[in-house]
Amino acid sequence: MVRLVFPLLLVLAVPARAEEFVFYPKILNTTTGLPASPGQFVSAEKCAYCHPLQHEQWKGSMHANALADPLFRAVWRESSRETGGRTDRFCAGCHAPVGALTEQVWIRESGEIVIDPRADEGITCDFCHSVVAVKLLEKGGNPGNSGLAVEPEGAKQGPYADAHSTFHATAYSDVHTRSEFCGACHNVFHPVNNTAIARTYEEWKGSEYARAGIQCQDCHMVPPEVAARVADTMEKAVRTGLTSVFDTERTPFFDHDFTGANAAVTTLLNQWGRANEARLRLRSAARLELVVSEQVAPGGGMEVGVRVANVRAGHNLPTSMTELRQMWLHLVVRDAGRGGTVVFESGGLDPEGRLGPEARRFGAQAVDSEGRPTWKPWRIARIVRDTSIPPRGAVTERFEIPLPPGAKGPFDVVVRLLYRSLPQGVADAYLDRPGWKVPLVEMAAARAEVRAAGE
Repeated sequence: MVRLVFPLLLVLAVPARAEEFVFYPKILNTTTGLPASPGQFVSAEKCAYCHPLQHEQWKGSMHANALADPLFRAVWRESSRETGGRTDRFCAGCHAPVGALTEQVWIRESGEIVIDPRADEGITCDFCHSVVAVKLLEKGGNPGNSGLAVEPEGAKQGPYADAHSTFHATAYSDVHTRSEFCGACHNVFHPVNNTAIARTYEEWKGSEYARAGIQCQDCHMVPPEVAARVADTMEKAVRTGLTSVFDTERTPFFDHDFTGANAAVTTLLNQWGRANEARLRLRSAARLELVVSEQVAPGGGMEVGVRVANVRAGHNLPTSMTELRQMWLHLVVRDAGRGGTVVFESGGLDPEGRLGPEARRFGAQAVDSEGRPTWKPWRIARIVRDTSIPPRGAVTERFEIPLPPGAKGPFDVVVRLLYRSLPQGVADAYLDRPGWKVPLVEMAAARAEVRAAGE
């Protein structure tokens, strides 16, 4: 048995230039700079013998399904076709890292994805626990673009300094306790024009959470209700649990669900428990407040203010590829005096499940090199607007609502903050699931009654 101790976060400030990386445009690399072989990585099924709980949690996660994700696969094929294969390595760096390091994943002209079976496990146990360093990019000195250094067949890295095993070498790793580890894939820059496409790590880095020492792991490797307490108290949770079948009880204890906001793909993959956890996370993240007049005159106008607060997310709401994610306000005003007739609506969906352009949506708006709107990462040239809400931040949306002359009141004002992982039109175009509706999650709601003058 070999035990190694690396007590400090190991980061290397490196430029993102093709001549310095064998695997460019991804920054993922081995410690030798040479491709690995599939046999140097152990299947997650083998890890399950000693770590059954962690394996069971992981296999339903979006990490395990990073390559199985049907939306990713469809979009990856399209990007490969449109770029002549230049995005193949780049996307594989985060979604199929073992395939990327072994150069055993590629896309044929037919669109078929070819991958070695050992590499077909998404972000697998042995990959993460073989990471020994985070590489920082020139752009802002932040991690990103799969900037990790991996030592295949090396000691298994983890957060416990006294770990030991008779099955593999072990090493303490501060890297695995810090947000930089996560930021390597949850910060994505366009490899040609450096536009920030996903900015989750940067959003966290400038937040109150980062200043309090709350790392990504403190919220995404605990159950949703624990993450909510961490956000409310700004204190790490003290949890104890078994990390192996050998009664190794550890504190702190980390789940391997990696719960985020993706209730759509987890539903597609029949991972119902994970989908439910995603819904719970979304429902705890935001708060709505309505500001309305006490009374209004029918035939006049009603002013409605909706304050949207990010109360429990350590990054922006929404986050990641918010060019694609949809978070918006659905506001409905009904005239109770006329049987609940709708006198105003904003943010409703049409019969095909499409969101209208008038909706008050939060997130980034991106354009391509010709200024045309796009959500496709390889086409993005710049971000023209970003209305996502920072951690502990809030915005107020104001609505001017004309009331019809025949309105009687009182008026019932209901607003909901809604979220879905992708637009219905994208699902219809890219997923071979006719009739499937993208799950819609109500994150928060508020209600108020406004009297008509003279009541």
